[in-house]
Amino acid sequence: MEWDPGPGGTLKTLFEQAPLSDYQSMPERFRLEWGPIFYRGRTDGTARVIIVGQDPAADENVARRALVGDAGQRLQGYLRKLGLTRSYIIVNAFLYSIFGQFNTPMRAFMDRSTVTAWRNQLFDALVNPGTQAILAFGNAARHAVETWPGSSGLRSQGRVFELLHPTARPTSDVLTDWSSKLNAISAKVTADPDGQRDLSAYVGPTFKPTDQERIPHRDLGFGMPAWMGDGDMARRIKPSGSLPLLAKTGSSVAVTPTATLG
Repeated sequence: MEWDPGPGGTLKTLFEQAPLSDYQSMPERFRLEWGPIFYRGRTDGTARVIIVGQDPAADENVARRALVGDAGQRLQGYLRKLGLTRSYIIVNAFLYSIFGQFNTPMRAFMDRSTVTAWRNQLFDALVNPGTQAILAFGNAARHAVETWPGSSGLRSQGRVFELLHPTARPTSDVLTDWSSKLNAISAKVTADPDGQRDLSAYVGPTFKPTDQERIPHRDLGFGMPAWMGDGDMARRIKPSGSLPLLAKTGSSVAVTPTATLG
C-alpha cells in the first residue's frame, strides 16, 4: 500500500521556515493547539496541478494533511472528474484553522510582509516545468494567488482558475461553478494514466455520495487507519458501531472492522 513519505529538499526547508510566530501572536484568530498543516499530495516535483484551499479543520488536524474532510472529498471527486489521481499538490492560504470566516482582519494578516513573503516562496517552489494549472478554491485562496507575483505568467496562459470553496453556500452555486469550468481546466491539464475523465455537469442541488471521492492512502502518512479520509471525522457513530482498522495479511494489507466504539 502506498503512503506519503513526507516532504524533502526545498519544500522541507521551506516548511521548517514557516512564519509560525505570526500565527502564534494571534491566538484569538487561529486554533493553534494542533499545529500547522502544510500540504497534501506530491512533494517530489511530479505535481502538474497546484491546488490552493483556505484553512485546515478537525479532519485535517487529525490526518496532518490539507483538505481531507468533507471539503477535501468533494475536491477529490472533482479531481477524479478531471482524470487526476495523483499529479497534484494541495496547500492552504492559512496554515492554521481560523475562527470564523475569511474577512477583513484575516485579509490583513495574509498581507503581512513576513506571511506574504513566505507564501510566495512556497508557491515559487511548487511551480515546476510541468505545472499545467493552479486551482484556487475560495476567497482566501484567490487572494493568496492574486498577490503572488509568480502567478502572472500562468494567468496570461489561462492556467489560473478561481472556483468556489467546496463548502460554500448555497451548494447549488458550487456545483454550477465547478461544472462550468470543467472543460476549460481539462483543456490545460493532462489526465493521469489511470484516470478516467468525466466532464459531465453535476446533477442536482447538492453533492451526492457518488460525487465525492475518498482521500487516497498515498496522500496520507504511514500508519493512518483505513477509515481516514472517508466520511466525516465529526460524524456520530453508534456505540455498537465500528471503524475499520488496517491488518496485515501475509504480504498484503486488509481492512478489518475491529475497532468498536462505545
